[in-house]
Amino acid sequence: MDNGVPLDLQHQLAEFVQQPIWRYGWRSNKRQDRYCFWHAHFAGGDGSSRVDCSEELLRNEAAGPVAALWRHLSAGILKGHEPLRVYANAHTYGIEGYVHTDSTDEENYFTTIYYAHEVWRKNWSGEILFFSRENEDIVKAIYPKPGRLVLFPGSTPHKAQAPGRECPELRVSIVIKTQLAKRELAS
Repeated sequence: MDNGVPLDLQHQLAEFVQQPIWRYGWRSNKRQDRYCFWHAHFAGGDGSSRVDCSEELLRNEAAGPVAALWRHLSAGILKGHEPLRVYANAHTYGIEGYVHTDSTDEENYFTTIYYAHEVWRKNWSGEILFFSRENEDIVKAIYPKPGRLVLFPGSTPHKAQAPGRECPELRVSIVIKTQLAKRELAS
């Protein structure tokens, strides 16, 4: 989804991810992934947590623009959702992700990715790839266009492609893992 975030908030987020928020050494799957990438944690527990972390995110003053993104999304496309984990990942040339799923829950676990870099050139690569359930074929590739939102079920196999050698920038994605709030499930 393009144009889903106001331009002023896009600029705030792009400036925010240029700050020294990053730690190197993150893996999507610690048991299987051999190589690491850049990561910044803003709120929530580990991958198994199913606890609403919205209050923690809103109290995290250092991550003000990310909290503003959550407020915006929760009033729109993520209305009725509660955040479980909120963080950012960054990849540079040669540092890509592995094929993984974010959850085994096929009904109530969602991943939203927001591309926070301000500029991205066609030759820089860095797409997110989605795979068939059998992990045998790519079913979709999405270009990391600045300001783009990507929402998908967390049980979908996917991976981040590394930027190409022409790219001098970080490929930055802000990730919000959500579930439908209990009150929404009861409706």
